[in-house]
Amino acid sequence: DTLKHWGYVEQDPHTQKYRLGLKLLELGMAKLHQMDLVKEATPYLKELVNQCNETVHLGVLEEGEVLYLAKEESSQTIRMISYVGKRAPLHCTALGKVLLAYLSEEERKKILEGKVLPYLTENTITDKKELEKELGKVREQGFALDREENEKDVRCVAAPIRNYQGEVIAALSISSPIFRIDRNAQNNLKEALLETSEKISKRLGYNGKL
Repeated sequence: DTLKHWGYVEQDPHTQKYRLGLKLLELGMAKLHQMDLVKEATPYLKELVNQCNETVHLGVLEEGEVLYLAKEESSQTIRMISYVGKRAPLHCTALGKVLLAYLSEEERKKILEGKVLPYLTENTITDKKELEKELGKVREQGFALDREENEKDVRCVAAPIRNYQGEVIAALSISSPIFRIDRNAQNNLKEALLETSEKISKRLGYNGKL
């Protein structure tokens, strides 16, 4: 009955037989889209890793968290606590900030309402007003930074991936240890990242500017 209540199964009133409900089909389609996204994006992720030799992640918004859909490691890997299928907080990851920033104000409120923003390092933003300011900056610049806000000694930069309708459906990030990054390197990573997220968006049928 719970399954019926949530729309996962529907019961035929005549035969009393159950069939998959719309909700489950929606979930199935969502998974299908995610698989397609990974398939389409993977060559570009590999190309980006070859170019900058840092770890690259692809993430989507799922149930108020970032879900890592794909990860490509660099040869000079850093010990990052990430793997495909892992979830991460939105407020302190570059991926999460991008995914939050491009939601409608209403959707964002719904996700953040009643949510405590956990403090993970001394740089984590735990104040919602401050987070809103940060997200405004993300929309202005077209990318997000994680300045050791999720893991100590790791910095990330992330950019949006849009579909053919121009909606931000995923985010792409490059992570690197703080000791390998100077201002110059950070700019190069950012440029390479923005170029790649634009290529993937175009591949998905988007023809505007990020």
